[in-house]
Amino acid sequence: MSAAAVPLWQDEPYRPRAPLAGEVHADVCVVGAGVGGLATARRLLDAGLSVVVLERHEVASGASGRNGGFFIAGAAPMYHVTRTLWGRERAAAVHRATLEAQREMLEVAEAVGARAHFRLDGMLRVAVDAAEADDVRAHGAALTEDGFPAQPVAGADLPGPLARPERAGLFFPHDGSVHPVRWLRALAAALEARGARVFERSPVTAPPAVDGDGVRVSTSAGVVRCDRAVVAVDGDLAALVPAAAAVRPRRLNMLATAPLGRTVLPCPVYARDGHEYVHQTADGRIALGGFSDLDGDASWTDRAEVSRPVQERLDRWLVEELQVRAEVTHRWAGVVGFAADPVPRCGPVPGTDGRVLALGGYNGTGHVQAWVASRVVADLVVTGASASAGLYEAVDA
Repeated sequence: MSAAAVPLWQDEPYRPRAPLAGEVHADVCVVGAGVGGLATARRLLDAGLSVVVLERHEVASGASGRNGGFFIAGAAPMYHVTRTLWGRERAAAVHRATLEAQREMLEVAEAVGARAHFRLDGMLRVAVDAAEADDVRAHGAALTEDGFPAQPVAGADLPGPLARPERAGLFFPHDGSVHPVRWLRALAAALEARGARVFERSPVTAPPAVDGDGVRVSTSAGVVRCDRAVVAVDGDLAALVPAAAAVRPRRLNMLATAPLGRTVLPCPVYARDGHEYVHQTADGRIALGGFSDLDGDASWTDRAEVSRPVQERLDRWLVEELQVRAEVTHRWAGVVGFAADPVPRCGPVPGTDGRVLALGGYNGTGHVQAWVASRVVADLVVTGASASAGLYEAVDA
């Protein structure tokens, strides 16, 4: 199982920014330089506020840079399930907001020179057996009923190695894949050009605390004094926001192969109710993740360490499902935030008089949902209210 332990997306030259040293002041301090934190920082800059961003390691080094590289709309559960859990109106509002977020993200990516890092080939949700096929069909029917795009695909018409008569697929033309690290590092650089200050290798050592008429955010070597603080760290949310204890850290395993020199998958694929997720990168690699259920209780951890049994099962999936026998060049794990509901958390932190806000807990579907949550939090910081505040749960819910 010899392979690079660094995520595929992070395996390229990078010059880290300086860490925070001493004391700095800003209107808002954002903790976390992943998609949620950077999207929030962008909106706050748009409102004319000064922003400091603190990142424990490097931009896009957490969940945002350790994921599968998917760019998909919707919440984690299938749509007919969210309608049952949340009610039809709220489920539709969340789905609509993620579609709008996709469009906005692509516009921003174009503006910062990162549009080429997105590939909009669509996405296939694949049911691997007859029982799941019923769920996929219900998912598609509910989406169609509410006016959202979803195209049924017969099992025999799935991409070559995945085709089985008993299977079923659902194609989403608005989805695709992204090189998350390149896109987010381009966004971070663009925010710096607009005046944001981004400090890397600056771990926050305690929950942001109300201090007089402001907030104090302490790192190992400095402090930010600000009017408001936003914590956007997903899997580590409860560590810095104890009120967000409903969000638990969970590791997800990934691998990537060497370039194949042939096309196996024409678009990204979700399989087995999203437990497995795979796509072929622009340079021909297979990027594959999954089998968190096989990891069992061991998956509930804040340590981004690979599971050998899960990695071995991913190896077999490559051969059994994709008929791919290629060198595995990268094996990694990412820690993301899961809530049992399953609803992301977003909003003010209790006991801080609205001065500390948080977002996270996307149940493995954070790239687009974090963008949505950033709008809610930024609105609350700037105006004290958000028309989208009802999409997600309160931080202590």
